[in-house]
Amino acid sequence: CFAWLVGAYNYSPYKTNNKEKSLPSLTVNDQALVDSAINYAQATALVRDLVNTPAADMMPINLGDTAQSLVDTFGGSVSQIIGDDLLTQNYPTIHAVGRASINQPRLIDLTWGDKKHPPVTLVGKGVCFDSGGLDLKSAAGMRNMKKDMGGSAHVLGLARLIMSHNLPIN
Repeated sequence: CFAWLVGAYNYSPYKTNNKEKSLPSLTVNDQALVDSAINYAQATALVRDLVNTPAADMMPINLGDTAQSLVDTFGGSVSQIIGDDLLTQNYPTIHAVGRASINQPRLIDLTWGDKKHPPVTLVGKGVCFDSGGLDLKSAAGMRNMKKDMGGSAHVLGLARLIMSHNLPIN
């Protein structure tokens, strides 16, 4: 089921011709398997959508909005330390990396789960690429810069998967 769903993935936010495609159907006589596969596929699609979004449309605020969307769906809470507050909260490196951009850097903290369950912390680098900073990389090194936020994309996808399966963790 999972491979079937992942194979049907289509990133279309920027397509102007959104005709419905006729896809073959798959029949599975195990609803629990289907539900689990859907959860895995939706988490995978979230990661792919975030990484596939053009750099100009994927800024720290968009990652924060994605975290908030997960909380709106599954519960929990999101807190964000934004801009100069990073300095007062002792996150000077995050501030230094993003301070030249008009898109304020931020630390995003999503909390979910029962405090009785074992704590698990996921950390992902979410450096979003824009033209607001200094160009310290070679031209060849710039090619994959937009994917620097892929670590946080994977953390958000894994968080979605954990929450959708209601795993016993905090």
